[in-house]
Amino acid sequence: MLTFFGIKVSYETLVFLALFLASEIIGNSKLKENSVAQLFLNAVNALRPFRSEDERIKKVKDSMLK
Repeated sequence: MLTFFGIKVSYETLVFLALFLASEIIGNSKLKENSVAQLFLNAVNALRPFRSEDERIKKVKDSMLK
């Protein structure tokens, strides 16, 4: 765990944040035409099934709409 300004953050959270920011930067720039960037972006997309935050948000949205 790292502490920034009194907030404790795990290494896993920092890695996912860095990968998310990198994928957003690559997706919104001309870097997405680069094959090395595509390889990196595919690796980031492969890690998505291990994340459950998106599913939790979807459940909350669905429950609010009903």
